[in-house]
Amino acid sequence: MSKTYDIPLRRLIKDIPVNFLRLVFNKSFYPKEAKFLDVKLPKLFEREADLIVEHKGEIYHLELQSTDDPKMGLRMLYYHLLILENYGKIPYQAVVYVGEKPLKRMSPIVETSTLRFEYRLIDLNKVDCSLLLNSPEPSDWVLSILCRMENENRTLKELLSKFLSLPQPKREKYLNYLLHLARLRPKRLNILHREVQKMPITIDLEKDPLFLEGMERGLEKKAREDVINLYKATRWSPEKIAEILKVSPEKVKKWLKEEGLLKGNL
Repeated sequence: MSKTYDIPLRRLIKDIPVNFLRLVFNKSFYPKEAKFLDVKLPKLFEREADLIVEHKGEIYHLELQSTDDPKMGLRMLYYHLLILENYGKIPYQAVVYVGEKPLKRMSPIVETSTLRFEYRLIDLNKVDCSLLLNSPEPSDWVLSILCRMENENRTLKELLSKFLSLPQPKREKYLNYLLHLARLRPKRLNILHREVQKMPITIDLEKDPLFLEGMERGLEKKAREDVINLYKATRWSPEKIAEILKVSPEKVKKWLKEEGLLKGNL
């Protein structure tokens, strides 16, 4: 899971979003009865699980995955054995796919001639967002940004309106989470940006560090593409390209080298 989304997603899960966890494990969770366990499993494999929680004497292991990894089943099997060794209990396990591209290669089953292992696999692109929007928990509302929406404009307006009922510090906290996760759904991020301007919400998206970070990366990606295309078309020196495109010569050289277009110490 990319560190870009890893931290806010883990923090949201630790809020015990009751509808989300019921969706993932098909069981009801009660915040006061949940105990988070050490996620580091430093035994045979150097692994760190996304989330391990003990609830009513049972162990629940959740992984959040933004890429379609065909080896995910093997990783879950590793975790299964390590958790069993560390805690002495067989865990309930689930992977939640939060990526935007269609899920094709990841399988919830690992099967050989002598073994069959299975875990729950949830693709949020196929989950009706109303399951989370109708929750009393703001962490569920935030996670709904990753789910299926029949009408994105209408649903995102409804989602934003729910935050108006929260006190200001809490509202800002969850809106920041929302903006961060919306970067997994770029089209929805643009809609949110437009809609927030129309609403009495005090947070300014254009000053939000997470939003600005995403914008900056987008601009840098575009500048890199412009540099590469201009060099291929003209074979001008990095210095001349830097002057024309208003980019530092160091970055121009770095990008061209990464593309294999510039060699040596130029």
